[in-house]
Amino acid sequence: MGELMPAKQAVVSIDKDEAEATMTFSSVLDLSSIPGAGLSGSLQGPGITPGQRTITLTSPVKASGGAYVFSGAGSTETLTFNYEGRIEEGKMTVYLTDCLLRNQTAAGVYAPAPIRKEGLEYVSLPLHLVWELDPAAGIELPLSDVLKLVATAPVIPVYGGTAYMSFAQGLESVVKTIAFNPTGNVPVMYVSTLGGAAHLATTSGNMLQYAPAPGGVTLYVNPMSVFGEFLLVTSDNKNDDKFDFKAMLGRADEGGADSSQESADMTMALLSVLIKTLAPQIADGVPLAVTPTESGIDAYLDTKTSVTFLANLLENALQNPTVMVELMKYIGSAQLPEGVTAADIQEVIVNVGEYLQKTTRLEVGLSLVKYQQAQ
Repeated sequence: MGELMPAKQAVVSIDKDEAEATMTFSSVLDLSSIPGAGLSGSLQGPGITPGQRTITLTSPVKASGGAYVFSGAGSTETLTFNYEGRIEEGKMTVYLTDCLLRNQTAAGVYAPAPIRKEGLEYVSLPLHLVWELDPAAGIELPLSDVLKLVATAPVIPVYGGTAYMSFAQGLESVVKTIAFNPTGNVPVMYVSTLGGAAHLATTSGNMLQYAPAPGGVTLYVNPMSVFGEFLLVTSDNKNDDKFDFKAMLGRADEGGADSSQESADMTMALLSVLIKTLAPQIADGVPLAVTPTESGIDAYLDTKTSVTFLANLLENALQNPTVMVELMKYIGSAQLPEGVTAADIQEVIVNVGEYLQKTTRLEVGLSLVKYQQAQ
């Protein structure tokens, strides 16, 4: 209660004779309002509760101080909740409280799996990455290893460009917990260095929501919240309790302006690519398969969803010069798996459609361990 949910809208009608209000909630995203993303048009977004695009509440209302106040209990196929609010001229405030998923099987608190390597092989990563082709295709490239190479390559500049980290290292060191709460919210706890000293901070709980589904969960992403978080963490507001990317990527007064700006541009470009890729699934959620492991769970896009996701991701990425310049720069300098050349990887990128047609298994997601609180 008390956390804002951006990009939501309500249509309200009040029957004064019956002292009753009917309120229909939904979400429409104005993509042009996302600064720096280069997007336009509108997009149907996820609803105010996980699992429903729209929800209608009918509630008794009582006149109070020039407004109408209301409260009650509501439910959907996936969630039960209480609500209270106030309707004024041109404005309505609603609070959802005591939210509880009907199905609690997916609830739990997890942390990214640690990075562990034995010899040349990773035996543990915070990412779940599998890519297999039909043997009849006659293609010998170890595509799972290529995905892991990209995930573990130290290509993200930190501390003013004096050091580099990989995406996998960022997950392990920055993200502390990912909680699938009984409420349906998925808050993420992470390390913030804003203001100097490192401390823990948490994302808005309703930025990510979920609902149990056969074989896993459905994840609902509020893109406006994601971009809002990005703008906050890249701000210079030292009093903000968000993760300070500018502190890590190098502030202008520390001589790291170029790497900071390049990294911010790259991040915005990737976010733009991701929102275009996920657009068809934003309203109804992104299906994630969830499989138990010895120490936790792997949550990932299944093969059908992964193939569609990767095809759309690379199609949008190929059209984004910022992303492609950085990708090709990395490929040209990376230490590649034995028997794999830069030309091989470029071949996969350019002809990814053919590879995806021959794919028998593709899984992209997170590998999580059960969170153990330090004693």
